[in-house]
Amino acid sequence: MQTLIVSLIVTLAAIYAAWLFLPRVARRWLLARLVLVAPPSQRARFARLQADADSVGCSTCKGCETDTKADSAVKPMRLRRH
Repeated sequence: MQTLIVSLIVTLAAIYAAWLFLPRVARRWLLARLVLVAPPSQRARFARLQADADSVGCSTCKGCETDTKADSAVKPMRLRRH
């Protein structure tokens, strides 16, 4: 039973990693095919994913939207052995 659970987790992680590294064109193509074969209850979800396929990467964290200015007062930290 544990082997089955671990296999499922590893398979899902591999699918997710493959999805992240797919080129944008391949994602659009795959989502267009999934919309055609998906059950009606899941079609809205796939359509939303297809619309979001252009914004890939870290678009959900909103961390890149803030302007970070270089602080000239910041000095590198030096570590010394005693």
